[in-house]
Amino acid sequence: MTVEESIAMTNTTTEPAEGEASASPLISVRDLSVSYDVARTGSKLLAIEGVDLDVREGEFVTVLGPSGCGKTTFMNVIAGLVKPSTGQVLVAGEPVTGPGPDRAVVFQDYALLPWRTVFDNVKFGLEMQKGLKGAGWRDRVQEAVDLVGLSGFENSYPRELSGGMQQRVGLARAIVAKPQILLMDEPLGAVDALTREVMREEIEKLIAATGKTVLFITHSIEEAILLGDRIVVFKSHPGAIKEVIETGLERPRSERSVQSDPRFLELRDHLWDALQGEATAAAVSK
Repeated sequence: MTVEESIAMTNTTTEPAEGEASASPLISVRDLSVSYDVARTGSKLLAIEGVDLDVREGEFVTVLGPSGCGKTTFMNVIAGLVKPSTGQVLVAGEPVTGPGPDRAVVFQDYALLPWRTVFDNVKFGLEMQKGLKGAGWRDRVQEAVDLVGLSGFENSYPRELSGGMQQRVGLARAIVAKPQILLMDEPLGAVDALTREVMREEIEKLIAATGKTVLFITHSIEEAILLGDRIVVFKSHPGAIKEVIETGLERPRSERSVQSDPRFLELRDHLWDALQGEATAAAVSK
C-alpha cells in the first residue's frame, strides 16, 4: 500500500480490520476547538479547530506538526488540563472533565522533584493518582523502577542522573499507577541523539510489555514513523488534522533496521513534503 492509499484525509475515525469485532474507540475526539483570550488585544486566539480523531485501545499514535500548531493543546485537552471551547473528548465513552487516573502525562522537561530520590519521585505518581493504599505500594514502585531500567538508582537524586535517566524516572512515575493511556509530550526532545535512539527503542519495548495506549507528540519525522501505528499530521495555525497515515511497518523497529525499508523512505519523504508546506504556510501568515 502506498502512502497515498493509507492516508485518511477526511475520515479520521478508525474502523476495525476485516474479521475483527467492532469495538468503541478508547479515545474519541469530536469537533474539538480551543481558543484563548489575548489580554493585550482583547481578541481570541484560535489554537485548534474542528479536530476529529478516534484512537483504539492499545494503539500507539504519534502526532506530528510544525511548532505552534496546537499539538500540545490537543494533548492537554485529552489529559483534562485544558477545557475545549467547542466539541468534546470521550475516554472509554465518558466525557473528559478533568485529569483522571486513567491518563498519565510524560513531559519534555522531566518535571522531577529535585529534593526526592528516584524511588520517591516514582512514588509521587501513586500519591497523586491512587494514594499509598495497601501493603503492596512499595512493590508497585519498585516494579516501575525496574521496568524502565533504573534498578540500583533508587536512592539517587535527579541532579545525579543524566537527561535520559531523568526521563526514565518521569516515565516510571507515569506508569506506576497503571493508567490506560500515556500522553507523551516531546519526551525525548531534551536528550542527545544517541540517547534519543536508545530511549525510543526502550519506549517501544515498554509499550509492547504493558499494552498501553499512547498519544506521542514529536517534531521528529523519523521518531513519528519508528514509534507510531498511525501518524497524525497537524496543519499550521489554527491547528487541525491535515492527514492520518497508517505506518504499516512491522515491529520491533529501530532506525538502523528500517532506514533502508522502501516504506520507511516513502513515509519520510511524504511527511517531509507535508511539513515543509505547513512550515512555509505558517511563515507566510505571520
